[in-house]
Amino acid sequence: MTLSKNLKQFVKSNTPLAKWKGSIYTKAIILKNHVKNYDIYQQILSPQQSNELVTNLIKDSKPFMISRFGSTEAYCVHEYLKGGYKGSIFESISNDSGFFPADEKHLDRFSQLFLESSKSIDVLGVWFQIGEPEIIRNSCPKASFVELNTLEPYYHNDPWSKNLEGKKVLVIHPFAETISSQYKNHRKLLFENQSILPEFELITFKAVQSLAGTQTQFNTWFDAYDWMCNKIKDQDFDIAIIGCGAYGLPLAAYIKSLGKQALHLGGATQILFGIKGNRWDKIPFFQSLYNESWVRCRPDDVPTSPSKYPAYW
Repeated sequence: MTLSKNLKQFVKSNTPLAKWKGSIYTKAIILKNHVKNYDIYQQILSPQQSNELVTNLIKDSKPFMISRFGSTEAYCVHEYLKGGYKGSIFESISNDSGFFPADEKHLDRFSQLFLESSKSIDVLGVWFQIGEPEIIRNSCPKASFVELNTLEPYYHNDPWSKNLEGKKVLVIHPFAETISSQYKNHRKLLFENQSILPEFELITFKAVQSLAGTQTQFNTWFDAYDWMCNKIKDQDFDIAIIGCGAYGLPLAAYIKSLGKQALHLGGATQILFGIKGNRWDKIPFFQSLYNESWVRCRPDDVPTSPSKYPAYW
């Protein structure tokens, strides 16, 4: 397919603002990535089409997996596919994504699980980071592609999330107690558009928190992952909304294998329940959402070294 003369504008309009405003080197990498993989990225649905797709999938009640690739996890898999890891990945996947122990043997195993889990993806929120096109080609070339931000319901006037009404919704997130409290006490106060967070049966599951150097009771990330899978399979729910670091995508695939619906929102999950985070504090759109009913997570949910990765607190 001949590349459009407006490719640069396409890239700019489909790339998160923070990334586009980065260094000249970053912009060059983004443009190169898009030119090389234009056959993938020209398939991205419009925001309206994306919202309608998620809406229809929820209404259909059949199992599905909607997901996204975390930047650190995607970079790890990218390095695995190239045949080796650069030194920086060992620290970043431990600190930013909560993976442990971060050695070559365990990263190989994680990358294999990630690639296999990605085969279950029906809808992928793309945001053009390193490794994304390689994983798509390897594991989910037939998925539907949407801009990552369009998976977040508060960007839509008629949000897909209104179709959660009356369902049993399992939210898998480290901030389980805060999410439960916000929903119970402030649901109608968090958003002007009441359709964003309708009335449903909320079930929370406190995900293992292992990023930013947080110690857990488990010897490896895989032990923690298996423990969560075993707990989740005993839950009674219709659809899961997931935000829990490197655990999120594989858990979404596992949930789909149970015959359930899985929506892996990642970090944005806390925003859906009115929980502030440093990542969003200075962005005007989110400042316009914040009100007196929005809160920070509980102090005991903050890692021992929050400055190592301050995005969510």
